[in-house]
Amino acid sequence: MESPGKLLREAREERGLTLEDVAAMTRIPKTMLDHLESDRFEEYVAEVFARGHLRNYANELCIDADEVLKAYEQHTGSRKRQTSTGGWSTPAGLESKAKSGGRAKKKPKPTSEASGATMGLGRRLSALRRSHFIAVVLVLAGLFMMFGYLTNNRATAQDPAEYEQFEETNWELHQDVEETRWLLEQGSEGE
Repeated sequence: MESPGKLLREAREERGLTLEDVAAMTRIPKTMLDHLESDRFEEYVAEVFARGHLRNYANELCIDADEVLKAYEQHTGSRKRQTSTGGWSTPAGLESKAKSGGRAKKKPKPTSEASGATMGLGRRLSALRRSHFIAVVLVLAGLFMMFGYLTNNRATAQDPAEYEQFEETNWELHQDVEETRWLLEQGSEGE
């Protein structure tokens, strides 16, 4: 049986497509397509990515994806096995590479318990979505405005003695009406 890379390359060339064409159609980077056609599967961090790219590439070229995956399994000597927990296992060589992320990484260690607590807080804050943060800020601003409004209204209603009270009796109103009438009569007599 032919290698998976050879199957894919022949199908691509039969259709007159370049690697750039296939990269645009599948959204798989051209370098990764070149790795697939060259059977360099060790460039992948995990087997699941290699299998997914092989399947997408084969589907885009309208060839049987299962046949390509069988060729991949024969070429690499790996087999997709279901574990007792229901997940899928990976070959031993790729498993250690997948766990390390494809390269050696050192995790930063907190120097004290306080820095560990702040790292946890930072992770929690980064988990908040921007829209949630904006909503919380808007709610808090609304509460402060409402509190200020209610506080200002209470201050004016609590001490009515501060304001001058105007009370006019009927007699004072009657006197004002009579005085206005007299002034109007004086003005019309002088003309």
